[in-house]
Amino acid sequence: MARQGVSRAAIAEAAYALAEERGLAGLDIRGVAEACGVSVGTIYNHFPTKDDLLVEVIGTFWQRAFHDDLCRIVEGERFDAFVSRVYAAMCSALAAFRSDWLPQISALSIQGRDEGKMRESETFDHIRAGMLAVLEADALADPARAGVEPVELVAFALESMVASLCAGEADCHVLAALLRAALYGGDGNGRERAALAAGKR
Repeated sequence: MARQGVSRAAIAEAAYALAEERGLAGLDIRGVAEACGVSVGTIYNHFPTKDDLLVEVIGTFWQRAFHDDLCRIVEGERFDAFVSRVYAAMCSALAAFRSDWLPQISALSIQGRDEGKMRESETFDHIRAGMLAVLEADALADPARAGVEPVELVAFALESMVASLCAGEADCHVLAALLRAALYGGDGNGRERAALAAGKR
């Protein structure tokens, strides 16, 4: 017998698990209802259209790919190393995303695509905030050397990362080199040595 008290979050979780297993093209309302042990009507009460459910699954993908673990501060990690780490994670996530899901996203209604882009935008806002926190926590970085505000530097770095992703570049070594030159005076070793020397006094 179907249980009717399932939450929207539980439905979204079941849908995400099915999408990971079958791809977005294999995701259907009946399958989600069966996975949740509820009627098809219960799914439609929470997600009036399949597009609504797909947008939720896509939003969950972006959140898990970039929110949870990525924008954390690792003690002692320099900003340029953080940017390289984030870029590598973005490449991995995008490869998985493209392989199964991109064709199905293209088939979404205009409203569905707009909602998906809004969720994507929220994720990138989160990444920007995380990047800014890491930059501000990097004792060796000196944004004043670059003559720009930290917020501007972070925006430039993220835009460069996205452009590199779109171009299919495997890494962001050019951006990392530019950040090293701008923030640390080349490779950063001079400031690193000075900081270490100051700590030994």
